[in-house]
Amino acid sequence: MKTKVLTSVILLMCSSAFATPPGTFQAQLDDWAKGEPGGVAAAWVDRDGAVFFQSGRFDADDPRSLTPDTQFEIGSVTKVFTALLLSESERLGKVSRNDSAAKYLLPKDDPAQATLAKITLLSLTTHTSGLPRLPANLGLRPETAADPYAAYDRAALIAGLRLHGPTAAVGNKVDYSNFGVSVLGEALAEAWGTSYADALREHVLLPLGLKTTTLGLAGIPPPSDLAPGHTNGKRVPNWTALACAPAGAIRSSAREMATFLTVCLGGEDQPLHTAFSATMQPQHEIADTGGEIGLGWMIAGEKGKPVYWHNGATAGSHAFIGFDPGSGKGVVLLANVQKGLEELGFGFLGTKPSKPATTVAHAGDYTGSYPFAPTFVIVVTAKDGSVFAQATAQPRLSLRPVATDRFAVIGVPAEISFERAADGKINALVLHQNGMNQRAAKKE
Repeated sequence: MKTKVLTSVILLMCSSAFATPPGTFQAQLDDWAKGEPGGVAAAWVDRDGAVFFQSGRFDADDPRSLTPDTQFEIGSVTKVFTALLLSESERLGKVSRNDSAAKYLLPKDDPAQATLAKITLLSLTTHTSGLPRLPANLGLRPETAADPYAAYDRAALIAGLRLHGPTAAVGNKVDYSNFGVSVLGEALAEAWGTSYADALREHVLLPLGLKTTTLGLAGIPPPSDLAPGHTNGKRVPNWTALACAPAGAIRSSAREMATFLTVCLGGEDQPLHTAFSATMQPQHEIADTGGEIGLGWMIAGEKGKPVYWHNGATAGSHAFIGFDPGSGKGVVLLANVQKGLEELGFGFLGTKPSKPATTVAHAGDYTGSYPFAPTFVIVVTAKDGSVFAQATAQPRLSLRPVATDRFAVIGVPAEISFERAADGKINALVLHQNGMNQRAAKKE
């Protein structure tokens, strides 16, 4: 099987205007896919064209090789397409980014219009709406469901907006929200007087020439060439969605995503160029991860040398897309295995993901053990000026300084503050989470 894969790569390279990917591209893909029940399909795009690679198979019980036309779930990479729909809708005069989502989703005379006016289309695509990652009315522990978004329709989404919107702290920080982008997509659909799927197809997918890129919608059979997902070595069901489709339901192939990347890297003669350019403008810094956010796009790299990227994941897939306008290079990686691709993707582009500012003076002051109960302890450590916290039976997490002796817990909606005794030494830790403040004295 490996010989067939290598042969297809050579033929594709010869027909792709001699694009020049990194020389170790195939070997790195093979290393990534080794021992996995599925595999990965990839596209490298530069100013000379595109070239395709693949490694692995559909499934242990389906030994078909992956190809440039194999369909994959691309998860949250969908959010870039939803942002592009916003940008193109604004260019066409259908919406303004400063409109509220409630303007389109609620009746004009609805009393909630006033309290929800702060949640704009712009805040939704930049994850600054203050809405939670997932709505409470999606159900308890949706991550454990086989198809968690399949029954969540527009009526439920509007109910979720009414529930969370009034107390949302808009504009305080970039706080990633699948729910927020779902609200955005449904608002845009209502502005066009159609479904999100139809609006996306008519105003984004077809103008870009993406004919086989579709949405995994509940009740619609999947395409025969959709790669089955895998997690922890086992096959898992593909996901479908209704109102949450704008946040993560697109299915696409390496070939079609290469077409998308070509447009991303192209000039004024490319379709949707104005809308694309608008999505690439930085809007906010991302404190918890470093870098910036545009409309949908995450932005890494040095000032003046941006790299635009997004990743995505479902229960059994992982995806990465990134491009560097300065060098004219881009890469897309699509896998039917739930396994990170970010390090591989950034490495192919010759860069690294952004990192948050975590260093603080006198980091060693905070180290120690802080028991809340005999079975629950937070251990604080320090290395190279950065501070880390690890709770019992949980992973170690970085802490980002937000004020004197106060830190945000990166990746968790919580903060930790430290108390000092009269002698200036740290003597207690306070965990601020879910509206509660829990104190633990430092163990000597």
